[in-house]
Amino acid sequence: MALFLSTYVNKVDKKGRVSVPARFRSVLAGKGYESVIIFPTVNGDAIDACGMDVMEGLLEKIGGFDPLSEDRESYADVLMSDAVELSIDGDGRIVIPEEMLNAAGIDGTCAFVGRGDSFQIWQPEAFEARKKIARERTQARRAKGAEASDG
Repeated sequence: MALFLSTYVNKVDKKGRVSVPARFRSVLAGKGYESVIIFPTVNGDAIDACGMDVMEGLLEKIGGFDPLSEDRESYADVLMSDAVELSIDGDGRIVIPEEMLNAAGIDGTCAFVGRGDSFQIWQPEAFEARKKIARERTQARRAKGAEASDG
């Protein structure tokens, strides 16, 4: 199975066009997709991106909730209503809606961040700050685990 891995920084032009990294396009094409689904992250600090298979998996999980529950409605409202399917043009580019770029603070460049079965699009400095915090958290948990096993 091909995965979305690594981080790539690409320029975003004034029309919101950005080249999807060749590796990411290859993963999508390997699944039979010529498009990508994007939607704001739950926190609104980045843009989630995936193939239709991952989106269908999210819909299945939402469908597992009680049909009359507020949770089902909330998840569907948050995930599905903001999702947009974008075609990848012949030059490997997508056009990200301006409101999504603005919400994520993306202007001029963006970072494509692999997450295995999906990827995210970040303002590069914001992602580096997040990654630093995540690395510190991971190191602290590892140290805590080592202390527990030494005890």
